[in-house]
Amino acid sequence: MSRGDAVSGALAGKVAIVTGSSRGIGAAIARRFAAEGAQLALVARTVAPGGKLAGSLEETAAQIRADGGVCCLIEADLADAESRARIVPETVAAFGGVDILVNNAAWSRFIPIWEVTAKQMTLAFQMNVHAPHELSQQALPHMKARGAGWILNISSATADLPPPAPWDETNRAVQFNLHGHPTLYGTSKAALDRITAGWAIELAKSGIRVNALAPVGAVASEGALAVGGWDERDHLEPVEAMAEAAFQLCHRDLSGEVVRSLPLLQRLGVEVRGLDGGMM
Repeated sequence: MSRGDAVSGALAGKVAIVTGSSRGIGAAIARRFAAEGAQLALVARTVAPGGKLAGSLEETAAQIRADGGVCCLIEADLADAESRARIVPETVAAFGGVDILVNNAAWSRFIPIWEVTAKQMTLAFQMNVHAPHELSQQALPHMKARGAGWILNISSATADLPPPAPWDETNRAVQFNLHGHPTLYGTSKAALDRITAGWAIELAKSGIRVNALAPVGAVASEGALAVGGWDERDHLEPVEAMAEAAFQLCHRDLSGEVVRSLPLLQRLGVEVRGLDGGMM
């Protein structure tokens, strides 16, 4: 892939915070934004390589810097209110403001709902609802000072309300709800979708756009590929699709969207590009 003249530079001069950018969707979004000229605040708990999971902020930063991008690293635990309260101030100290906030970091446990503990319920909502809400509150004054901004919450198809009985157990979505146990995760993401819509409407006259984006199904990230067992019926989409859709929602005049990646790109007539902005 060659970047060539494919990159629009639509984010030149913009400052973007991407949480959970040590790996997966977050790292892909950060690289795509950097290719378009954004200065990135990379946020996660894993700073250095060698942890339990593949990926780290240092590795994401190395890829961005190798392509000529600019970024800073912020170590933070999104489940801890004091820790996440440092993210926006440290970004402003590094780059002078905030234009874009991507709330990507999330927590999930796929277990039967009757086994979910109070601690797990609290953690799911701390990570998946409270953290995005509070970071949006903290970034808002800086966006207002610039006269514009974009907030993007990364959601999930598990937020969709399942149909009522009787259930067709040959249906993929029904099978996943019966055996994948996404109720806790999906419930918190449904709350995130609803709060996104509310933020968007209440900020309608401010020039700040607020949207939620989810993949159609599973994303070909490091974690999903490590698990394995996927086929075309699982709608395994390339991580580049989410990165491209995120980019589109963070520079266009679109707000109140609670959308899936591939249908959004089809609607906009946009092709999926590589993380460097070049054609795939």
